[in-house]
Amino acid sequence: MRIWASACLLLCLPASAIAAGLFSAVHPTLACGDDAILRTLSDRTIAAQQSPASRRTLIRQGDCHNVTPDIRWEKIANRNGLPLMRRVPPVPGLPPLYFMTGDIVPIGSVPSPAAEERPAPRAPVAPPAPAAVDTPTPTGPQHTEADDSPPPAPPVIVQQAETPRPTDIFFMTRGFQKLGSLILTLMLVCGTGWIMVLILRACWLMARRRRAIRICLELAQRHSAMLGRWYQNAHDTTAAAHSHTSWPTYLDRFVRSTLLPTLTRQGYHTLWPSIHKTVQGHITTLAASTSSKPAVAITPCTYHQDMNQAEYAAFCSQWIEKAGWDTHPPVATGLGSVIQCNRNNLKMLVHCWMDRKPVHDDVIWQGIKEKTDSKASVGAIVSNAPYTQEALQLGKKHRIFLLHHEDVFKFVSGIEVPDVA
Repeated sequence: MRIWASACLLLCLPASAIAAGLFSAVHPTLACGDDAILRTLSDRTIAAQQSPASRRTLIRQGDCHNVTPDIRWEKIANRNGLPLMRRVPPVPGLPPLYFMTGDIVPIGSVPSPAAEERPAPRAPVAPPAPAAVDTPTPTGPQHTEADDSPPPAPPVIVQQAETPRPTDIFFMTRGFQKLGSLILTLMLVCGTGWIMVLILRACWLMARRRRAIRICLELAQRHSAMLGRWYQNAHDTTAAAHSHTSWPTYLDRFVRSTLLPTLTRQGYHTLWPSIHKTVQGHITTLAASTSSKPAVAITPCTYHQDMNQAEYAAFCSQWIEKAGWDTHPPVATGLGSVIQCNRNNLKMLVHCWMDRKPVHDDVIWQGIKEKTDSKASVGAIVSNAPYTQEALQLGKKHRIFLLHHEDVFKFVSGIEVPDVA
């Protein structure tokens, strides 16, 4: 991080700071990239209390280097009372370093090492005056003034510290590896979340389809007798010459009149394209099994709530016959059963519907359609349940009589039928 800070500092320095002269160290010294650590290492009081291991740790943390006088430096700033110098020429990987103020001087003011070792020139000595008496010449070992000078100091070998290779802090801290692992983790989380959403959506659609199929099969079970008769009529070879209604036509009529309205009311109509083959296959199997059973004569005498649609239609037909009308066997439709009645060429159509809920306008529309198709003179709808307000208004508008099964005998008995001679 200090490498980056030093590089940014070099970029932000003004031009006046770069114009300084060249400097060199007075003697082999220590220069650091951190001014606080340099002050600590240069303080003799603190250095005496430090162990060699802690001193080496400080040198490593402060990015300190051993500097010799033969290296040239350029002053670029003065931070916290210490000069900040950079090497000339620059060395890759060596950042600017702090020096103690007394350890760095301009190059012109530093005496060369040869001049320091060369002895100072002596003043000329006058020759001695001739003596009157000859002195004896010494014969022992000679003593010169050169012997009084101290021996030269041994050369100091300073090993230059190994400079670190230029590295990027992002790579040094494995930033790309951490960023890559973060992106990979996000991709895995997003992919797993999307797969979970698809699985939950598929389960939700499957549950809705099963619910829609169950509703359709329950309706088919309630109208199993009617479906059995339709299936038998469609496959009756004796009536094939007089009737062109096939089983797919009956099946389509049951779907449009019974299944689709119920699915629409419960919000499952959009699932019909995906379940229609399954539902139609179950309905066909149910109708075939029902039509194969022998027909049982339905002769109900009294009304009870456990009647099915066919028994309720036979119950109403029995009371119409007691009133003097000729009736045909009830024919099951999508919504209830239809009884065609005749008396002295007067045609009456009675639509029977049994339910535990109030009768809605869809049953009324079915009765209106059947009366119009059969061109009957009188149309009536008989049910065991009350009628809604909309159904009453619709029946009054189209002249359809809405009756309870307890009023059927009184109603059909009171119809004035013209006598035919």
